Amino acid sequence: MGDVSIIARRLECGKHVQYGWSGNGGYHKMVGSRLLEWYNEPSKVEYLFSLGQLNILGKPGSEKGGAPLFFTTDTINKPHWLGTSECDIFSKILFIDYGYFYDLDNIWYYVIPRPFKIKIPLLYINHHLDQNGFEFKEREKIKSMVTEYILFDYYSSDTKLQKLVNKKYPEGIDEIRSKVYCNNDKNYSYFVLTENYREIYNYFDKWVVVRTSKDMKEITGFSMKKKQNKKRIETIDW
Repeated sequence: MGDVSIIARRLECGKHVQYGWSGNGGYHKMVGSRLLEWYNEPSKVEYLFSLGQLNILGKPGSEKGGAPLFFTTDTINKPHWLGTSECDIFSKILFIDYGYFYDLDNIWYYVIPRPFKIKIPLLYINHHLDQNGFEFKEREKIKSMVTEYILFDYYSSDTKLQKLVNKKYPEGIDEIRSKVYCNNDKNYSYFVLTENYREIYNYFDKWVVVRTSKDMKEITGFSMKKKQNKKRIETIDW
């Protein structure tokens, strides 16, 4: 796993997003935790994006000097890019591993970029770090939960998806489930589903919203949409 990260936000007009480089070392310990501690209210977010794209995210004001090197913001003197949809935020840099997205509900989200873009409240990730302060196990757990949601809960409630599976995969859903989980590695199941069953993968909008309890400590469900042929609905309106 690499560590390239971006930060993004939806502008108040709701019609545009700003996004850009936030450096290597983009895992939660280096970026997410700092966003929650120092840039977790609208005025601070406004200040953050006024700095332009970053090599390193540090304390507010540290870009002017006077802070320890580890906590100093390093800018690259380049403004953020402007897009019209959240779908644009991973378009300018290849092989992004971590996304941090501030939405109109004034919540920071942690986004797993591929193959689905899984949008998770950042505070939830903060509550589920391992003993070394990393989120890697939790993000793999969430990917496996998304796989299970698609193959069981969503499939059971969507007759159009059922018809698609019956048409494209004559072996049927039970055999698909068996193959997805053939090696008893739930983490691997996400890869098998998205790579080997592209008709199912392509049935969906490429964003997944993780729903949590109010304290953001527990996952309560997932929101997914069928791919839209017309104007796409942004996740803030799901």
